[in-house]
Amino acid sequence: MNLNITARHFEVTDALKEYAEKKFKKLEHYDHLITKTDIVLGEDAFQKFAEGKIGLRGNFIIAKTSAKDIYLAINLLADKLLRQIKTFDGKLKSKKRGSSEFAP
Repeated sequence: MNLNITARHFEVTDALKEYAEKKFKKLEHYDHLITKTDIVLGEDAFQKFAEGKIGLRGNFIIAKTSAKDIYLAINLLADKLLRQIKTFDGKLKSKKRGSSEFAP
């Protein structure tokens, strides 16, 4: 899976990059759907945030999280995106099943 990580207002360390890659490894199960994955990490005055955008066969899934720790923000983002991909995959499967059920 191709994972693009961008940082705003700070530098991404190797440890942080490895952590993000490890957390987003869960999404490899849906690699047949994913065309592109972009992650933006940043920090404001009091919060750290993570934004993710995943391209799925002409569609996009977008999620945003914020927390006091950047590692927690990455964790929450990976969970949100995984939940959205599962929903998208379920809708695709139900459409495939539904079209053959009602055929004459």
